[in-house]
Amino acid sequence: MKTILGTGQLGIAILQLLLDKNPKEQILLVNRTGKLAISIPKNVAIIAADVTSKIEMETVFTKSTIVFSCTDMPYEQWETFYPKTANAIAYALSKTNAKLVFADNLYSYGNVMGKEMSEQMLHSATTKKGKIRAGVINTLLFSNNECSKRVALVKAADFIGPHIHKGVFGKDFLDRIYAGKKVMLFGNIALPHTFTYIKDFAAAMINVGVANDSFGQIWHVPNAPALSLDKWIHLFEIIANKRIKKRVTPKILIKIAGFFNSFIKELYEMAYQFEYPYLVNHDKYVNRFGNHCTYPSEIVKETVEWYESTLKK
Repeated sequence: MKTILGTGQLGIAILQLLLDKNPKEQILLVNRTGKLAISIPKNVAIIAADVTSKIEMETVFTKSTIVFSCTDMPYEQWETFYPKTANAIAYALSKTNAKLVFADNLYSYGNVMGKEMSEQMLHSATTKKGKIRAGVINTLLFSNNECSKRVALVKAADFIGPHIHKGVFGKDFLDRIYAGKKVMLFGNIALPHTFTYIKDFAAAMINVGVANDSFGQIWHVPNAPALSLDKWIHLFEIIANKRIKKRVTPKILIKIAGFFNSFIKELYEMAYQFEYPYLVNHDKYVNRFGNHCTYPSEIVKETVEWYESTLKK
């Protein structure tokens, strides 16, 4: 049975793609509540489990052939959540024969000062969150040779697309442009910045998960060409038919705001992502699975259609 840990944007995107391929496939969803806001077919089950519990993860992994881990928590909780989760999953792997496809980001590489990131790079981040993610990779991929052979990590950049509520082009951005308000940005908006379309991430997770030769490795999602924030905004202007007013917030003001807002404080240390080109190489993935990236105009079109059909007031 295929199991999906986490029912956020990525988990649901994986579920939908799996059902598109095989509407009758037996799938297990796992989240904290055992409940879901959307309807699911009878062949999809959902249970509540704590991903930081070794015993509960062992129970889940025992039921599974492949586990897609898509769990996430607010930045402020990473320091305790991710080490516990990695340890619980590693324990479950050691007690079962399940395979794991773990959704990851690029933080572990740290500030590469504009260099193109590849899977061969060292996980040498100096930020708190980057070190946490590097620790997860070490626990899952490098600590146990036998278990690591059944682990694959799939790394993505910042999310863009429908159903994204947080992020540069998430719900707050769309709320502002439809209300005629200035959008709030920071960093150098003329530099190219890689974003990951959520459906491309889901497809990459599945492709890696069903290929026997993909485990024991790190993979990068195939992403759309890196555009500057300015060019992305211009696409939104054209497709949404809106004139977008921008305000670039100085870094010092973000630092000051962090004294009063814990999320902004955590965001501040990742500001380097917008101070240099943010480029990601996906040649390894494309050479093995092909390039299925969605291009910027289609991403923006689907995002605008989602917002206008479901959220626009």
